[in-house]
Amino acid sequence: MMRRILVSVILLLVPYTVSADEISNSASQVTKTVTISAPRTTETNNLDKLPENAPRPIRIGVAVSVNEISKISDQSGTFDGSLDLQLRWNDPTVAFDAKKTGVNRLVFPQEAAAKKLATIWNPAITLTNAKVQVLEQGIFIYADGTVVHIQRLKGTFDANYRLAAFPFDTQALPIRLVSRKYNMNQVVLIQEQIDINKSGLRQGINLVTWKPKRIEFATSRTRGWNGEYFSEMEARILVARLPQASLFAIFIPFLLILLIPTVMTLYAKADTAPRLTAWSASILSLIALNFSFSTRYAALESDSFVMQLVTIGFGYQMGMTLLTVTLLSPPITDRISNKLIVPEVLGYLRWTIPPTLIGIILTKAMLTALS
Repeated sequence: MMRRILVSVILLLVPYTVSADEISNSASQVTKTVTISAPRTTETNNLDKLPENAPRPIRIGVAVSVNEISKISDQSGTFDGSLDLQLRWNDPTVAFDAKKTGVNRLVFPQEAAAKKLATIWNPAITLTNAKVQVLEQGIFIYADGTVVHIQRLKGTFDANYRLAAFPFDTQALPIRLVSRKYNMNQVVLIQEQIDINKSGLRQGINLVTWKPKRIEFATSRTRGWNGEYFSEMEARILVARLPQASLFAIFIPFLLILLIPTVMTLYAKADTAPRLTAWSASILSLIALNFSFSTRYAALESDSFVMQLVTIGFGYQMGMTLLTVTLLSPPITDRISNKLIVPEVLGYLRWTIPPTLIGIILTKAMLTALS
């Protein structure tokens, strides 16, 4: 009887023993999972921290070398180009003994550079006015802890064109760099002589209607969403427009719109009605030309040379229309007692109005080009 009772008790205890083992194993697995994931989080946080023993703010040297400018679009406000961007900083944690390693710098090209960059601290500098493609990159680490990160980039950059002096304008094509991860107390963008020496425009950059001049740098700061200020640098590629092609596209239709009805009004024998018809067509043509300029060059401002030229044209058309309905209108001239005055005045106007119009346009163009 006692034996049966013992067997029954053992059978009742076996399921609970197995369940306890399973729970113990599950807890062990959970503990192992947490133990594995924790070092990864710690490693990521360490990479976000600024290098130890490095002076604050960490100075990031910036050099930009422009290899190509393939397209400048006034209409879309963009330009396409390729450039080499070099970032330089000092990180004491990656310094090494040159005597032990046998070299004074370590080189990491292409894929090795991307892998190395994922294991060391970097300033996280971004281009704010472009979507770019990284073509090539490399990292040099020197024995004293100097890190040089070089990237060859290609992309389309946004630009804010000012066409007040068009077509005699010089544009500054911007390349904007900013450190959005670290504020100005942590990271600041600078340019020392070594960076200036490595910056510039490659010889042989060829643009159809533009002439590259030089590259300039300007440092500033930008306010982040959290109220902190971040270091910003803008590399400006100065390019001067070659005005020859644009001048033909502007002046030839403009002069034709004004001079054809002028010749008909001052030199051809016609009644008042055909002359007014010619000036009406001239006014409509100038309106269409103005619309074409505004569409083609969206950045044109009201004080730009082209808009001032259009204003001169409308004023000239108004003056010639008034002349047509006064001195050139028979009902008006018949009322003048001295019949010799009108021919004398018309003879004077024939030789002064067209040269005066052309002189005003050329003077305005020269002043704009020299300003």
